[in-house]
Amino acid sequence: MQLRRGEGRLFLLLFVAYGWLFVFFEKINNPNELVRVYAARALVEDHTWSIGRRTRAGDAGPVLRDWGYVNDKALVCDNPGLTPPGCEGRLYAAKAPGASALAAPVLLVLRWFGPLQKTTCVFVLRWLLVILPTLLFWMALRRHLLDLGSTEEVALACTLAGALGSLSLTYGQMFAGHQLAALALGAAYLSGCWKCRPYWVGFFCAAAVAFEYPAAPAAVILIAAFVWPGKLRYLRGIVLGALPWALLVAQFHWSAFGAPWSTPYSHLENPAFVRDLAPGFMGISLPDFERFYGSLFAPWLGLLFWAPWIVFALRPRRSVPFAIIVYYLVFQITHALWRSGWVVGPRYITPLVPFAAISAALLLRERPRLLPWFCGLAAAGIAATGLASSVCQGFPLEVQNPLREVVWPLLSHGWIPRNPLQALGVPGLGSALPWLAAMAAAIAVLLKRNRISYAVAALVIALQWLAPASPDRGAAHFFASVWEPQPPPGASDF
Repeated sequence: MQLRRGEGRLFLLLFVAYGWLFVFFEKINNPNELVRVYAARALVEDHTWSIGRRTRAGDAGPVLRDWGYVNDKALVCDNPGLTPPGCEGRLYAAKAPGASALAAPVLLVLRWFGPLQKTTCVFVLRWLLVILPTLLFWMALRRHLLDLGSTEEVALACTLAGALGSLSLTYGQMFAGHQLAALALGAAYLSGCWKCRPYWVGFFCAAAVAFEYPAAPAAVILIAAFVWPGKLRYLRGIVLGALPWALLVAQFHWSAFGAPWSTPYSHLENPAFVRDLAPGFMGISLPDFERFYGSLFAPWLGLLFWAPWIVFALRPRRSVPFAIIVYYLVFQITHALWRSGWVVGPRYITPLVPFAAISAALLLRERPRLLPWFCGLAAAGIAATGLASSVCQGFPLEVQNPLREVVWPLLSHGWIPRNPLQALGVPGLGSALPWLAAMAAAIAVLLKRNRISYAVAALVIALQWLAPASPDRGAAHFFASVWEPQPPPGASDF
């Protein structure tokens, strides 16, 4: 495939922005990522989906014994008359199986080089299955926007906003289901609405569900839009494409939980998760002001706080991207787990980002005079999301304004994640200069010496940093205590 003008520079910028910093702290044992890796290792070494056993003496099994405790598990009781968590039985990842199934062949190859090490596995899985596919996806989406009639300036602005100023940046550096589902749904959209590839529409829609169960309604929207009206002849190709992933999910459910329709959610071993999901129907209930404000505007979670440019994607229109955005927003404010745990932004709705970029591009194609305003908001999103993602991939629930309470104390005192220059002994922020240069270049491209863009970006950044914050710096001290290496070269106490 021949590169188009500007694609080489864009790929290099995204490559550095996504890949320079390795933000991973093994002691945290982030379950959102690692329980999937545990399941992949169990598939490779024990040829089973089970990652261990719950016994009266505690959790046991080779993977758990070697790598330690991890949350987000499902428990299948040995005694069918009992229910989790008050029983002994087999433990499984309480996640859709797609990510673990993809990871298993990678871990099989890594095992040829010696015993599997947690950090090495995470690093390789992130690069092969998340970071590189994410870079290729955003390159393809830019081409699609150009083919839709967007100018090069609009297509680039929407690509940079989506890739670097949103949830995509944070979760595009993590081996979890959120970004994998986003990539799969985005690929399904491109397969159906850019190219006409029924098999790949079905394949990627089913893959999205295999990565994240909540992607199912979005997949249905994509398939319905592709075949209706007058294209029912494409259903056979869609079904054939979906079949491999459907069989994988059914086999996981049947072998682990006894029936193809039985999911991990009905076997959760963490009592707190069971209580959280209890309200409403399958955790869905009517929204209230707290959910609405928290999900969209709050400094500790809000989608528009971290990615303010998405406001341009919220203009109602009859389109597939807007329908998917609406679904994910409704899901976020009605779900019992809307608070999302330790996060940078509302992680469950990461898959809406590609569709927000498309919707924003459609609006800017119609109203090009809004582009400077969009670019200012996108620049603010890159600054906020980029800085936050450079120190961690999820802030504790007690943090009110992560920028002031966690990001500033860590970065200003030289706490920089692992990177190539740091490995060579370069201390402090100096080791992060290539990453800082990439983010600064993206912001500069967006602002382009436009007074409106500068003013909008400055105003929004000021509002982000001046938002109410707690005087407590406990979260920052916690991250410093688990940092790797401990301490990083050039870091100082605070």
